Amino acid sequence: MPMIKNTTRLLSFILILAISPFVIAQDPVSEVLPKIKSESSSDLTRLLKLRLGVDSIEEPTETSIEGVYQTRFGDKFAYLIDNGRFVLIGDLIDLETAINLTEASRRDLIINKINDVALDDMVIFPAVSEEKSVINVFTDVSCGYCSKLHEEVNYLQEAGITVRYLPFPRGGNQGPGYTGLKQVWCAENKQLAMGIAKGITNGDLGNANCSKGDMVDRGYNLGNAIGVTGTPALYLSDGEKINGYMPHESLISKILGKI
Repeated sequence: MPMIKNTTRLLSFILILAISPFVIAQDPVSEVLPKIKSESSSDLTRLLKLRLGVDSIEEPTETSIEGVYQTRFGDKFAYLIDNGRFVLIGDLIDLETAINLTEASRRDLIINKINDVALDDMVIFPAVSEEKSVINVFTDVSCGYCSKLHEEVNYLQEAGITVRYLPFPRGGNQGPGYTGLKQVWCAENKQLAMGIAKGITNGDLGNANCSKGDMVDRGYNLGNAIGVTGTPALYLSDGEKINGYMPHESLISKILGKI
């Protein structure tokens, strides 16, 4: 009976695998892999680096499935079974709950990277009165839908949502919005400059050469690292991504519905 129970439990999960070169097994002449729970887990990560050809890999952590451990290298998640003898790369999904466990870990990773950015390096439009939630927006001043979203930021603020802008010049330093974003981040009043740069508010933009302007390049690198491919790219407080413009009524409902 215990075997049947364990089999049923394992069948309630599915692992969507990546391409086979990342699925490896220990051959008969390989070094003996240590047990994951042993004190020599560093030996396991060392062997994983060797087998997978990567420079950095996280220490394995236990998942909700007995005997299955999760680790990460770069933006890929891997699952170790049989005390590390086998490693599978892909998304782990609980079929009983329809929850993608890997996606939850991926979102945690993304939101932690965003939250590592100093608030002074963002252009922030704070919630009016009580803050109920925060949304992070990668934006470009040459993007029409970014301007459309910015026109509705006041509705989000009034609903208790703080909007935090990060720069993402499409095309990098050759993009049409690169200089404009630098002007925004170099401005004394960044909120006003954001409206001017997006053609919503009248006024002139100033200098594009300052130390704060370096955030435009860092924002572009961060966006590429977490999967931003266009603007606006919105990340909710739990790391969920919304690609593109969403009308403020729908966006507010979605954000506050998570609280």
